[in-house]
Amino acid sequence: MVYNQHSTETISTATLYTLSPKTQPVKLTMGNSPITMEDQQTYLGVTFDKRLTWKQHIMSAEAKARRKLNIMRKLAGTNWGANEKVLKSVYEGNVRPHLEYGSSAWFTAAKSHDQALDKVQNQALRIITGAMKSTPIARMEKITNIPPLCKRRECKAMIQATKYKCLPNHPMKDRLKQLSSDRLKRSSFTLETRALQRKHQEHLPKQVQPIVGRVFTDGSATNATTNGGAGVYIEYPNGEKQSCALSVLQALSNNKLPQLERTIYSIKSLKTVVQWIASHCGIIVNETADKLAKEGAIQDQEENAVSFTEMKTIIKSLYNTPQQQDSYHQLSRPEQTIIFKLRTEPNRLNQHLYRVMKVIPSPMCPCGEAEQNTEHFLQTCKLHLAQRQKIWDMGPTNTHKGKTGSLENLQKTARFVVETGTLV
Repeated sequence: MVYNQHSTETISTATLYTLSPKTQPVKLTMGNSPITMEDQQTYLGVTFDKRLTWKQHIMSAEAKARRKLNIMRKLAGTNWGANEKVLKSVYEGNVRPHLEYGSSAWFTAAKSHDQALDKVQNQALRIITGAMKSTPIARMEKITNIPPLCKRRECKAMIQATKYKCLPNHPMKDRLKQLSSDRLKRSSFTLETRALQRKHQEHLPKQVQPIVGRVFTDGSATNATTNGGAGVYIEYPNGEKQSCALSVLQALSNNKLPQLERTIYSIKSLKTVVQWIASHCGIIVNETADKLAKEGAIQDQEENAVSFTEMKTIIKSLYNTPQQQDSYHQLSRPEQTIIFKLRTEPNRLNQHLYRVMKVIPSPMCPCGEAEQNTEHFLQTCKLHLAQRQKIWDMGPTNTHKGKTGSLENLQKTARFVVETGTLV
């Protein structure tokens, strides 16, 4: 609001004094309180700086996350404390939220700033696994099933861009459709999300809008027993299929499947009848119906639009990796650190200490027969023959089973390391 020096009328309580002929600095007041110019301001927990470099916000997020890392350090050490599951829950619930808050806003920050946050996660991974500093980060991410922060930022940015497209009156909806001149040679949210959309376009639906579902004839008797199959199934936009087996039809008649019921009633053009048809029981007519249903199921179906919620699920599935079934996760903290170091090789056996760390004069095993690596230590080192025979009840153990086998084998390997007194 402008205060006119030649008029007595004040337009607002917020007063702006224009520059005088002597080029006085601009002064802003709210009532009698002066308003000072700031180079940065925090809004809803996100710090905006004058040039939108996001440096101050990321530095603050890094500091908060590092303070929370101390909680994890107090919960476990290399050979004691909480196991991987507990430490992972603490990290994902208390540390990582600081590293990701508002990432859709500062998604285009410089890589050097992002690396500061990545280092915090790397330290958390070493605490969770008990690994050495030279352990490859990818190995720690794989065993803990914790994706890189950059992948999670990409996922959140794609979800945010999709949300803009679903909001009819949001200003960013038109902005995402406009071409960018890239005059400043600087990345932007629009450019980055477009690139991600092109990267995953084969896996993403082309249209986004709320729909209920689709009903098809189907060959769902593929997984049916001899008790019978189904005449129809409902397929939802996320790819989930609800088969109309006999139990499904019974649930439908008892009003236990409202979504399927609404979908069937939404078909206005035809009279819809859902009927259970027995299959694989020697009735030729039923077998023919089942065969025709299978042929219809494999035909190309019309692609319908999906809702934002379903699109969000699809985008997350592009970045999620399933948790591997590994007995490692059932071990205690000391056992987990031993097994992980034997698997990843960066450990305190002589071969690694000599070739990578350069802290000892020779990679040879104290037995003098070969270099001390995981295979030699577990299988053939004669210095530990007695412990090996005692624990494994046989000769040389299988290295693969000792590192990636069943829970019993992993526990035997950890016990073997402890009884030999070897530091790994």
